[in-house]
Amino acid sequence: MPQPLELDVEKIPWKIPLTIANSLQGIVSINMIHVVHWSCTEALFRESGKLLSKGQFLILYGPFKISNKHIGESNYLFDNSLKMQNYLWGIKNLEQVCDESKKNGFLQEDIIRMPANNFSLIY
Repeated sequence: MPQPLELDVEKIPWKIPLTIANSLQGIVSINMIHVVHWSCTEALFRESGKLLSKGQFLILYGPFKISNKHIGESNYLFDNSLKMQNYLWGIKNLEQVCDESKKNGFLQEDIIRMPANNFSLIY
């Protein structure tokens, strides 16, 4: 069974072994974009767009704001605690993430509401 590949999204180009790149089916990012600067989200979409072909997927999982509003009190508190740790961190706006995906050639397949005020975004 293939193992997850850990990488730093801003170290471009991504150093992915050719055997993995050739057998890549999709990319999954779990609970990342709210604990990084926006430039990491841009890099995630840009580099994923270079690696993935039609029929392959990119999945993001985590908390998101909708129309710049938190969907629950717990997300509001979590967002504030993130920003206290690093002012560049914080829960991202769903529409802004979707706009970034389009800029990099991704089509939104689904948005699934998950437990604990999280979402799975499937591109």
